[in-house]
Amino acid sequence: MRLLVAFALVALTGCTVINTASVPSDRSGRDVFVTAGDIPEPYETLGMVQATRSGVLLFGFVDVIGTDLDAGFKDVLIPQVRAMGGDGAINVRFRQTQYLPVTKVFGAIFFIFPLPSSVTVTAEVVKLQRRADLPAGDGAPVVSR
Repeated sequence: MRLLVAFALVALTGCTVINTASVPSDRSGRDVFVTAGDIPEPYETLGMVQATRSGVLLFGFVDVIGTDLDAGFKDVLIPQVRAMGGDGAINVRFRQTQYLPVTKVFGAIFFIFPLPSSVTVTAEVVKLQRRADLPAGDGAPVVSR
């Protein structure tokens, strides 16, 4: 019995959480790309964007609004990049509200108190300069900041 209680306590207090989001990274021009770093192609900076989505977790686990990384990128960031006329987002940084499993269990038990949740994505919106758009010169890449 002690072993079962010890196992339950360890399982409820674990703090490793892995969140993933599948975003386009192809810079061929067919879709908006997203990358956490810089790119080697020449580009023009259109500005910075910060996209935030806030909501609550019902019962500690049910994300009604969609405040996960996937929703932060696909439903908030990428539409803003398109609205600015950008080809992609570089130097992307993100922050998401995280709760320990034990907190989520208490949220399920005391369901009348929903847990606040949010995701914030910050990025630099860029427009790629295609070969026809490049100015004539010595052939060195042009990066405007």
